[in-house]
Amino acid sequence: MAELNRLLQQRHSLYRGLLAVEVIALLGLRGLQEAPRLVSVVYLLISGVAVILDSPLLPKNRLNLKPAATTSAALHLVRRSQQVLVQRLQLAILWLLALAVEVIWQAALVLNPPLAVQLSVIHLLIWLVLLLTLLWGLVSALAEEPFFNGNLLMGAAAGYLLVGFTGGVVLNSLLVLDPAAFNLPAHGHDLPDGVGHAPAMLGAAFASLTTLGSPALKTDSLTSLTAGVAITIVGQLYVAILIAGILGKPRQQAADRRAAHLKRRMAGRSSKLNRERR
Repeated sequence: MAELNRLLQQRHSLYRGLLAVEVIALLGLRGLQEAPRLVSVVYLLISGVAVILDSPLLPKNRLNLKPAATTSAALHLVRRSQQVLVQRLQLAILWLLALAVEVIWQAALVLNPPLAVQLSVIHLLIWLVLLLTLLWGLVSALAEEPFFNGNLLMGAAAGYLLVGFTGGVVLNSLLVLDPAAFNLPAHGHDLPDGVGHAPAMLGAAFASLTTLGSPALKTDSLTSLTAGVAITIVGQLYVAILIAGILGKPRQQAADRRAAHLKRRMAGRSSKLNRERR
């Protein structure tokens, strides 16, 4: 039970840290327009929260994989802890790949724009795998939460904002691949468009997420239309699935309590009958 509580505490710490970084990034979006290169740093920080807060290098995150007992529950907890360690390792590898690709892509935008266009596909795929892996892990963690409380709400909000930041990465890569799909004024910086317009792409992603739409996306372009609709659909699906899970959690808990109560009653009756037979 102590190991399970440690896992829950680590998970709740991840919720709070991720949400805090995302909110600060959104509040600083205006400032990011003055320093567009920091947008990529924001993406790395957001995706790195899980890597840092879940790092086994931190003493509080080290898990005991030796079962205290040989019961099925203890063995299941050990298997779950092993899965957590594997997921942490995979996430750290993906984050390092994203960091390397981001640095190479940013350098290519300045030094060799044709190469940057080709690298944009790899850039998009690696970032998508990283952020969607993080999002899926977050949704799975929320589904395993035993109680509906503030920690669950913070995790849910962090996941919803993560969809928006994922959309920002997608639009930023598509801007380099298909600049004609976007309706953007001059950004006023001596930077490539893929860097100078990064804050505008992040804002357009959140506009699509909230179903408001963004004038930066051309409605007659299949590229921008598909990306905008995809961000909106993923955001709405996330909310729908989350609401269904939250509403169903109290019912599931009540059903579990009724089942446990019925099991105890049946066990009591069985023991009573055995005594009467004796």
